[in-house]
Amino acid sequence: LQKALEQQMESHREAHQKQLSRLRDEIEEKQKIIDEIRDMNQKLQLEQEKLSADYDKLKIEDQEREMKLEKLILLNDKREQAREDLKGLEETVARELQTLHNLRKLFVQDLTTRVKKSVELDSDDGGGSAAQKQKISFLENNLEQLTKVHKQV
Repeated sequence: LQKALEQQMESHREAHQKQLSRLRDEIEEKQKIIDEIRDMNQKLQLEQEKLSADYDKLKIEDQEREMKLEKLILLNDKREQAREDLKGLEETVARELQTLHNLRKLFVQDLTTRVKKSVELDSDDGGGSAAQKQKISFLENNLEQLTKVHKQV
């Protein structure tokens, strides 16, 4: 009975040893899998952190570009407004120049007419009066000044 019991104990012991060995192998295998998963998880976390940092960087760059774009749009709008203002000013200056030119023509015609009349009167009077000569001198000076102003404009 004792031998049978010892044999049974020995077979149980061997079965337990095999089972224990198999369980240890399984534990080692599971531990390897856990370690691999931890390594993979760590790599994924690092990659996520890197991607998150890259995303934040790109987001900041995008905001900076948006601000630059807004500044450029504002600058372009100001430039267009200045261009329109300048165009209006050019038109006004052109009209003023044309008016001045027309006035100059009228003045020259009037002066020419007066000079002719004065010459005719001078030839009739034999030299003309001092007042007429003074008027002619005054008108010539005015004509000269208007011509200078016209050239400057």
